[in-house]
Amino acid sequence: MGYDPHPVGMTMQYPVPDQSRVNDPLFDGPADWISPGFDDQFAGRWYTNPPAGDGRKVVITDTDHYAPGMGDALWAWKSFLRGHNPILMDFGIIDVVNPLDPSLGIPSYDSFEPARQAMGDTRRFAERVNVIQMEPRGELSSTKYALTSRGHEYLVLQPSETADPISLTLAAGTYTVEWFSVGDRKSVEAGTVSVESSTPIRFSAPFEAAGPAVLYLKQAGR
Repeated sequence: MGYDPHPVGMTMQYPVPDQSRVNDPLFDGPADWISPGFDDQFAGRWYTNPPAGDGRKVVITDTDHYAPGMGDALWAWKSFLRGHNPILMDFGIIDVVNPLDPSLGIPSYDSFEPARQAMGDTRRFAERVNVIQMEPRGELSSTKYALTSRGHEYLVLQPSETADPISLTLAAGTYTVEWFSVGDRKSVEAGTVSVESSTPIRFSAPFEAAGPAVLYLKQAGR
Protein backbone atom coordinates (compact mmCIF):
# COMPACT_ATOMS: atom_id res chain seq x y z
CA MET A 1 0.00 0.00 0.00
CA GLY A 2 1.62 3.25 -1.14
CA TYR A 3 1.84 6.57 0.64
CA ASP A 4 -1.08 8.90 -0.01
CA PRO A 5 0.10 12.54 -0.15
CA HIS A 6 -3.47 13.79 0.14
CA PRO A 7 -4.77 13.19 3.69
CA VAL A 8 -8.54 12.94 3.91
CA GLY A 9 -10.43 14.79 6.63
CA MET A 10 -13.87 14.67 8.17
CA THR A 11 -15.69 17.22 10.32
CA MET A 12 -18.56 17.03 12.78
CA GLN A 13 -21.95 16.25 11.30
CA TYR A 14 -24.99 18.22 12.42
CA PRO A 15 -27.69 17.58 13.44
CA VAL A 16 -27.35 14.08 14.86
CA PRO A 17 -29.67 11.91 17.00
CA ASP A 18 -27.29 11.85 19.98
CA GLN A 19 -25.07 14.92 20.35
CA SER A 20 -22.96 13.25 23.04
CA ARG A 21 -21.73 10.74 20.42
CA VAL A 22 -21.27 13.16 17.55
CA ASN A 23 -17.50 12.61 17.45
CA ASP A 24 -17.53 8.81 17.54
CA PRO A 25 -17.56 8.44 13.73
CA LEU A 26 -14.62 10.83 13.52
CA PHE A 27 -12.33 9.05 15.97
CA ASP A 28 -13.46 5.56 14.94
CA GLY A 29 -13.55 6.21 11.19
CA PRO A 30 -10.88 6.11 8.46
CA ALA A 31 -10.26 9.87 8.12
CA ASP A 32 -6.65 11.02 8.50
CA TRP A 33 -7.59 14.30 10.16
CA ILE A 34 -10.77 15.26 11.95
CA SER A 35 -12.47 18.38 13.27
CA PRO A 36 -14.66 17.52 16.28
CA GLY A 37 -17.76 19.31 17.49
CA PHE A 38 -19.48 19.92 20.80
CA ASP A 39 -20.30 16.66 22.50
CA ASP A 40 -21.52 18.18 25.76
CA GLN A 41 -22.65 21.75 25.09
CA PHE A 42 -21.69 24.85 23.16
CA ALA A 43 -18.56 26.39 24.67
CA GLY A 44 -18.09 23.14 26.58
CA ARG A 45 -15.00 21.04 27.09
CA TRP A 46 -13.50 21.50 23.63
CA TYR A 47 -13.31 25.23 24.35
CA THR A 48 -12.55 25.40 28.07
CA ASN A 49 -10.70 22.14 28.81
CA PRO A 50 -10.04 20.16 25.62
CA PRO A 51 -9.28 16.44 25.91
CA ALA A 52 -5.69 15.51 25.21
CA GLY A 53 -4.83 14.16 21.79
CA ASP A 54 -4.07 10.46 21.88
CA GLY A 55 -2.34 10.16 18.51
CA ARG A 56 -5.15 8.36 16.72
CA LYS A 57 -5.96 11.34 14.51
CA VAL A 58 -4.65 14.73 13.55
CA VAL A 59 -7.19 16.96 15.30
CA ILE A 60 -8.11 20.40 13.99
CA THR A 61 -10.19 22.18 16.61
CA ASP A 62 -12.45 24.68 14.90
CA THR A 63 -14.45 27.05 17.10
CA ASP A 64 -17.23 27.00 14.50
CA HIS A 65 -18.01 23.47 15.66
CA TYR A 66 -18.19 23.97 19.42
CA ALA A 67 -18.03 27.66 20.33
CA PRO A 68 -19.10 29.84 17.38
CA GLY A 69 -18.50 33.52 18.00
CA MET A 70 -15.94 32.79 20.69
CA GLY A 71 -12.16 32.56 20.74
CA ASP A 72 -9.40 34.06 22.87
CA ALA A 73 -5.71 33.56 23.55
CA LEU A 74 -6.19 30.92 26.24
CA TRP A 75 -8.37 28.84 23.92
CA ALA A 76 -5.54 28.68 21.37
CA TRP A 77 -2.88 27.77 23.92
CA LYS A 78 -5.06 25.17 25.64
CA SER A 79 -5.79 23.49 22.31
CA PHE A 80 -2.13 23.53 21.28
CA LEU A 81 -0.80 22.13 24.58
CA ARG A 82 -3.33 19.31 24.46
CA GLY A 83 -1.83 18.27 21.12
CA HIS A 84 -4.35 19.83 18.74
CA ASN A 85 -4.32 22.36 15.90
CA PRO A 86 -6.54 25.35 16.70
CA ILE A 87 -8.36 27.29 13.98
CA LEU A 88 -10.70 30.20 14.57
CA MET A 89 -14.06 31.00 13.04
CA ASP A 90 -13.17 34.68 12.78
CA PHE A 91 -16.32 36.75 12.44
CA GLY A 92 -14.12 39.82 12.00
CA ILE A 93 -12.88 38.69 8.59
CA ILE A 94 -15.85 36.72 7.24
CA ASP A 95 -16.59 39.68 4.95
CA VAL A 96 -13.97 42.42 5.06
CA VAL A 97 -15.80 44.46 2.40
CA ASN A 98 -19.12 44.44 4.26
CA PRO A 99 -18.29 43.76 7.92
CA LEU A 100 -20.96 42.17 10.06
CA ASP A 101 -22.89 44.57 12.27
CA PRO A 102 -21.84 44.29 15.97
CA SER A 103 -25.25 45.71 16.98
CA LEU A 104 -26.76 42.39 15.89
CA GLY A 105 -24.73 40.58 18.53
CA ILE A 106 -21.83 39.73 16.22
CA PRO A 107 -18.44 39.94 17.96
CA SER A 108 -16.34 42.91 16.92
CA TYR A 109 -13.22 42.61 14.78
CA ASP A 110 -10.99 43.71 17.66
CA SER A 111 -12.40 41.11 20.06
CA PHE A 112 -10.71 38.32 18.11
CA GLU A 113 -7.26 39.93 18.00
CA PRO A 114 -5.89 38.05 21.07
CA ALA A 115 -6.92 34.72 19.49
CA ARG A 116 -5.32 35.67 16.16
CA GLN A 117 -2.08 36.63 17.91
CA ALA A 118 -2.08 33.50 20.06
CA MET A 119 -2.47 31.24 17.03
CA GLY A 120 0.60 32.91 15.58
CA ASP A 121 2.47 32.53 18.86
CA THR A 122 1.65 28.83 19.14
CA ARG A 123 2.80 28.30 15.56
CA ARG A 124 6.12 30.01 16.26
CA PHE A 125 6.69 27.75 19.26
CA ALA A 126 5.70 24.73 17.17
CA GLU A 127 8.41 25.71 14.70
CA ARG A 128 11.02 26.09 17.46
CA VAL A 129 10.48 22.82 19.28
CA ASN A 130 10.76 19.25 18.01
CA VAL A 131 7.00 19.16 17.74
CA ILE A 132 6.88 15.87 15.83
CA GLN A 133 8.26 14.15 18.95
CA MET A 134 6.08 15.97 21.47
CA GLU A 135 2.99 14.58 23.13
CA PRO A 136 0.57 15.89 25.74
CA ARG A 137 1.59 14.80 29.24
CA GLY A 138 -0.73 16.72 31.50
CA GLU A 139 0.03 14.47 34.45
CA LEU A 140 3.53 15.99 34.66
CA SER A 141 2.23 19.49 35.39
CA SER A 142 0.13 20.86 38.21
CA THR A 143 -1.80 22.83 35.57
CA LYS A 144 -2.53 19.69 33.46
CA TYR A 145 -1.32 21.48 30.32
CA ALA A 146 2.05 20.18 29.12
CA LEU A 147 3.74 18.99 25.95
CA THR A 148 7.02 17.11 26.17
CA SER A 149 9.37 15.23 23.88
CA ARG A 150 10.79 12.34 25.90
CA GLY A 151 12.11 14.64 28.59
CA HIS A 152 14.18 16.78 26.22
CA GLU A 153 11.75 19.70 25.89
CA TYR A 154 8.73 20.88 27.86
CA LEU A 155 6.05 23.43 27.03
CA VAL A 156 3.71 24.12 29.95
CA LEU A 157 0.76 26.49 30.24
CA GLN A 158 -0.21 28.27 33.42
CA PRO A 159 -3.76 29.44 32.54
CA SER A 160 -4.38 31.19 35.86
CA GLU A 161 -4.96 34.93 35.92
CA THR A 162 -3.18 35.03 39.28
CA ALA A 163 0.09 33.56 37.94
CA ASP A 164 0.21 30.71 40.44
CA PRO A 165 3.49 28.74 40.57
CA ILE A 166 3.80 25.67 38.36
CA SER A 167 4.88 22.29 39.66
CA LEU A 168 6.48 20.26 36.86
CA THR A 169 8.01 16.79 37.01
CA LEU A 170 11.24 16.82 35.00
CA ALA A 171 13.51 14.05 33.81
CA ALA A 172 17.06 14.23 35.12
CA GLY A 173 19.18 16.82 33.33
CA THR A 174 19.98 20.51 32.95
CA TYR A 175 17.48 22.75 31.17
CA THR A 176 17.39 26.28 29.87
CA VAL A 177 14.35 28.15 31.15
CA GLU A 178 12.23 30.62 29.20
CA TRP A 179 8.91 32.25 30.04
CA PHE A 180 6.36 33.69 27.63
CA SER A 181 3.56 36.03 28.71
CA VAL A 182 0.33 35.06 26.93
CA GLY A 183 -1.17 38.55 27.34
CA ASP A 184 1.84 40.79 26.76
CA ARG A 185 3.46 38.32 24.31
CA LYS A 186 6.91 38.94 25.77
CA SER A 187 9.61 36.34 26.38
CA VAL A 188 12.06 36.30 29.27
CA GLU A 189 15.05 33.96 29.63
CA ALA A 190 15.37 32.73 33.19
CA GLY A 191 18.71 30.89 33.37
CA THR A 192 18.97 27.14 33.83
CA VAL A 193 17.69 24.49 36.20
CA SER A 194 19.31 21.12 36.98
CA VAL A 195 17.71 18.02 38.44
CA GLU A 196 19.52 14.80 39.37
CA SER A 197 16.48 12.55 39.22
CA SER A 198 12.91 12.69 38.02
CA THR A 199 11.21 14.96 40.52
CA PRO A 200 8.65 17.79 40.71
CA ILE A 201 10.14 21.29 40.50
CA ARG A 202 8.32 24.56 41.19
CA PHE A 203 8.52 27.47 38.77
CA SER A 204 7.12 30.99 39.08
CA ALA A 205 6.66 33.38 36.19
CA PRO A 206 8.93 36.45 36.40
CA PHE A 207 6.49 38.97 34.93
CA GLU A 208 5.42 42.02 36.93
CA ALA A 209 1.82 41.72 35.78
CA ALA A 210 -0.08 38.56 36.68
CA GLY A 211 -1.76 36.55 33.98
CA PRO A 212 -1.45 33.36 31.94
CA ALA A 213 2.06 32.35 30.96
CA VAL A 214 3.91 29.59 29.14
CA LEU A 215 7.03 27.89 30.48
CA TYR A 216 9.51 26.50 27.94
CA LEU A 217 12.31 24.18 29.05
CA LYS A 218 14.92 22.66 26.77
CA GLN A 219 17.63 20.26 27.79
CA ALA A 220 20.97 22.03 27.55
CA GLY A 221 23.24 20.90 24.76
CA ARG A 222 20.49 19.44 22.62
